[in-house]
Amino acid sequence: MFYSDRFLRAAQRLLTAALLGFIVTSTACADTKPIRFLIPGSPGGGWDSTARAVGAALTSTGLATDITYENHPGAGGGRALLSLIRSPERHTNTLMVQSVPIIIRAIRRDFQPGWRDTTPVAILINDYQAIAVPADSPYQNIYALFAAIKSSPARVPIAGGSEYFSLDHITLGLIAQAAEIPLNKIRYSPADGGEQALNRMLQGQVKAVVSGVGELLPAAQEGKIRILGVTSDGQLQGVAAPALNSIGLNVVFANWRGFFSGANAENSEVTHYRTMLASLSETRVWENTRRLHKWEPMYLAGEQMTDFLLAQEAMLRDILQALETGEVESEPSQLQVSSNRSNSTTIR
Repeated sequence: MFYSDRFLRAAQRLLTAALLGFIVTSTACADTKPIRFLIPGSPGGGWDSTARAVGAALTSTGLATDITYENHPGAGGGRALLSLIRSPERHTNTLMVQSVPIIIRAIRRDFQPGWRDTTPVAILINDYQAIAVPADSPYQNIYALFAAIKSSPARVPIAGGSEYFSLDHITLGLIAQAAEIPLNKIRYSPADGGEQALNRMLQGQVKAVVSGVGELLPAAQEGKIRILGVTSDGQLQGVAAPALNSIGLNVVFANWRGFFSGANAENSEVTHYRTMLASLSETRVWENTRRLHKWEPMYLAGEQMTDFLLAQEAMLRDILQALETGEVESEPSQLQVSSNRSNSTTIR
């Protein structure tokens, strides 16, 4: 086939432009702006593992290149939240990882500032909860653990990686309700992060631990602990422990994890972060990361995220009231927190 010199020159110009466009586009995919992850808990906890997994995936995919981390534990996430709100000059280019506790604080009014004093950026994952015992524990199943609690609750303390009336305490309360154990009979032992709670159990200071599946799974795989049940809706893939609702306990509960910036964050900066996290959520790298940690996909941003936070406030208010008064319902309720791109949230 014959091509004229004019045609060839035009084709060469088009090819050069296309290659330049590809180079520019590829370069733009990598964010050269620094990102600082503010982590409200100690190393090894759910917030810590989430922030570092997201940072590693952003680096691996080329979506970001300059990432640092700061662990700022204390007050069940409250110290980091107050710092973000009250010291904005310290937190430029910052994404604070958070989860259900930031909603609980808004309900309980532990202090005046709350999530409304931040800029919600995006929610990225769901994480189911689990209850576990040491590998050599005499409690071979969750009903044996409940029997011990009913017989002598003071002798069966259960640790969680957060303070009283927070995520892990709520999880334990929901499980106790499902087992018809009066909530004033359970002995909850708060720790500063999932790693500390797990260590307390392994050192014999408590009999069991409540935490996220992703936090407990490595110790279970190493044979250090046995997971007695998971708060998922049916068997969770890759986890040998049963779903609680499959063994007669009517409770399904999922935590979420997402990111917040300071209230003074520029709109362009927030939009950039949302686009970056949305792009990450669609990558194979992130899919593999989620599967490793047993996290479920859940991307919400903008008005959808705000609506979800408001709905969860209403949802958790009744549960907290029951936990604070020590009441137990005659008909155990099921709390299900499930979200997808259509932002569905239900209680049943």
